[in-house]
Amino acid sequence: MDLAKFERQAGLATSAIFINYKQRDDLRWCLQQLEWLPEDIATTLFVDYLSRYKRNERSANIWLRTRCETMHKILKRFPVPLFHMSTETRRAALAREWADRCQLLLHQMTDYGHKQVDAKALISAVRQPADQWGICPALPSFEDYEARKAAGEFERDPSFYNAVLGAVCRLTDDKWWTRQLERMFRRYQEHAAIVVGKVRSGVSPYVSNKSLRDYKARKQIAQAWLNGNFVINRDHDLEMLLADAVATSVANPQNRRNELMVRMRGFEEYAKDNDYVGEFYTWTAPSRFHSYVKSKKGTSHANKRYQGASPRVTQRYLCHQWAKCRAALARNEVKFFGFRVVEPHHDGTPHWHLLLFVKPEQLRLLRSIMRRYALQHDKAELAPPKGHRGRNFQGYRPRFDFKTIDPERGSATGYIAKYIAKNIDGAYVADDFEAESSGIHGAEGVAAWASLWGLRQFQQIGGPSVTAWRELRRIREPLNSEDILETIRRTADNADWQRFIETMGGACLPRALRPVKLMKAIDEAANQYGEDITRLRGVMSATLGAITRIEGWEISRQGLGQTDGSAVAFESGDSRAAWSSDNNCTRGSKTPEKDQRLIAELKKLGVEACDLALLRQGAVINSEGSLIRLRRSGQTGAEMLIVSRATDAAEENNADFHDLDAITEAEQRQYIATERQRLRREAWKLMEEHQDGDIEDWINNQSSIELSQLAIEQLTDVLELERIETAMHNKRQRQQTQQQYWEDVEDYADF
Repeated sequence: MDLAKFERQAGLATSAIFINYKQRDDLRWCLQQLEWLPEDIATTLFVDYLSRYKRNERSANIWLRTRCETMHKILKRFPVPLFHMSTETRRAALAREWADRCQLLLHQMTDYGHKQVDAKALISAVRQPADQWGICPALPSFEDYEARKAAGEFERDPSFYNAVLGAVCRLTDDKWWTRQLERMFRRYQEHAAIVVGKVRSGVSPYVSNKSLRDYKARKQIAQAWLNGNFVINRDHDLEMLLADAVATSVANPQNRRNELMVRMRGFEEYAKDNDYVGEFYTWTAPSRFHSYVKSKKGTSHANKRYQGASPRVTQRYLCHQWAKCRAALARNEVKFFGFRVVEPHHDGTPHWHLLLFVKPEQLRLLRSIMRRYALQHDKAELAPPKGHRGRNFQGYRPRFDFKTIDPERGSATGYIAKYIAKNIDGAYVADDFEAESSGIHGAEGVAAWASLWGLRQFQQIGGPSVTAWRELRRIREPLNSEDILETIRRTADNADWQRFIETMGGACLPRALRPVKLMKAIDEAANQYGEDITRLRGVMSATLGAITRIEGWEISRQGLGQTDGSAVAFESGDSRAAWSSDNNCTRGSKTPEKDQRLIAELKKLGVEACDLALLRQGAVINSEGSLIRLRRSGQTGAEMLIVSRATDAAEENNADFHDLDAITEAEQRQYIATERQRLRREAWKLMEEHQDGDIEDWINNQSSIELSQLAIEQLTDVLELERIETAMHNKRQRQQTQQQYWEDVEDYADF
């Protein structure tokens, strides 16, 4: 992008800022830095650079250099130019291409299935295209592979070869590649937004505005899909709307929050009765993981130590440090239990809150070991310059802070309740000071952040299995009263987590020694990759088992008593949601059946029935943040509702319209190309048969005027090609006749 376009985007004249020779040289250097960056990122960096340059030229140059270097590192992770991934259609095409590459390597290694290949050599070859992207399906451990293979371990237990086979199947599956590329592109966009400053306090805390809108749109699409499907069991004559089934599970934020609070209260009561003390810890990553930091005045500014880490990389670093900490605690035989909560800083960098209970005599040891690994790296940044230590110097506390729970000042559950609610639904949280917004709005950002980066927000440390707790609560009828299973079931049914811990053997007992375990079943080769699926069936003790889940459940668009369909055929994507018009409707109404189906779908989307006429005229309706339009298939004449995202600002609305138009045009081009090929083949066939009546019927029987015009166009092209071919054939014949004539003349002259 040239300087003039940058100036139009920034709304500033650079001639007023870059006056002398040195400043103009800085401008040329700036344009060189931004030359190979995507246009949107380059524009954002250029605008920010101008504002910084007016304040301090040197710091602006340093800031731009570091940010551009970070962006170049991010872009180098993609083995193809980024514009190849800019649309959903292009990403799908890329997925097919790279899946075919893995397929080709597989065929070359195995000679199309005729040659047996070593498992390690096979997966090493097939995964080469995926290694260029930095992705790979889960693989078994290859440690001591040769020795284990020679000992016959893999022949006795085929699970190793099955895992390798599953990985190969994924690598050659374009759907698996599509999911990976979609996730990579979303995370790239968010990472770029973090680098350029679009994710921070005062702009958009936790996640960018675009990612938050995408998350809400996906939630809305998912909810519409849940509302349009049933979960049924034909063997037991059971059915339930899928949305109701989800609402009764822990996927419901309210149920999730209530369960976490019950478990936290149970931990606290158990700790009190068994003489444990609680301590609350805050663990933060070093400064090099933070893109933007807050000043003492509360304003955010770029961090000069930032090295380009994404939130997922930061979380991996914290988990690695925590793993070393756990190993050290195990070596020192420190017994502890509690909860961990992961939440973002305003710039999206994760940090941890831990509420742990430990024996008083081991408290200082637990604290010191945790502090050692929290401060293991970049410790020098915590020390103030020599001679500048002020009264407010906190030492290591910006990185690692702790607070011992004083029962007289508040309960342990009260310490962590705010963090649980803040990171689920914002209930009972008036203000989110980190995001400088309301608690509900902040919770939406946190949920979008965790979903985008795939981070686990809550984790129980120690204690019995919460899955066993949930399965026991599904059993409503009493079991054998003499068995431990019934005793534990009653504690779970009464929502008494403290008593549940005690009957399960205590908070620190290893899970393998618990009296109640999960009962599981294995379905062999049950998924699309031919892998075994482990299903949860119930719970069992040493002498008794209880089935908590019946088999035969399936998701259906029809209830058990419906035969004509009751829900919509629904396909979701990042940028659109397609609805078919095949749904249940009232028979015998004066309104046409097709219109009744569309009206029913419009009501689900919050659109009045009277707006159907507007949609058929080409209007686009904005309903609660969704853009709704009607598309008519040129081949069958079927009508389809198209739903896409809508944004708040006018210019963002225009951008979404452009995205929708681009998708529509791409699909239309693909459809026209397919129809053109079909019509071309039919036109050649008709011309070979030389039947004029068939040609006229063929044109008139097309499903739309557009296809009829396209058929005439293809027929005209075929006629023109046939005319040209006939003319060329006649010309070749004349040339051959003339050549034969002169050859005869030469033969006669020789004679």
